[in-house]
Amino acid sequence: MLDTVEITLCLICTIKQDGRNIWVTGGPALDLFSQGKTEDDAKRCLEEAISLWVEDCIERGTLEQALSEAGFHKAYPRSVHPGDEQRTVSPAEKDASAMDTFLVQIAAPAYQAAALMAS
Repeated sequence: MLDTVEITLCLICTIKQDGRNIWVTGGPALDLFSQGKTEDDAKRCLEEAISLWVEDCIERGTLEQALSEAGFHKAYPRSVHPGDEQRTVSPAEKDASAMDTFLVQIAAPAYQAAALMAS
């Protein structure tokens, strides 16, 4: 079995109807937005935009920097106890709270150990 690393992002995203036939979705934490003719189509388009953003950052080797610039911080699950963490809310999240929200969970491509792949 190869060693792998998998990256999963869970983002609170917004959705609203803008006119009769347009749904607008947004991922305010990453400043990414999309739209579609139906609610489901708009969500799918936003998920695709987020996935492409993550893949592009990975390919350029800038994911950690891009997430840091978006206000994310590394979390170490073993060292965090429920209730101990303090969370600050960004201005984008405050604006998003006025709209309907949904959760987007993206699994980025896994990395496999380079040494094992070379053989």
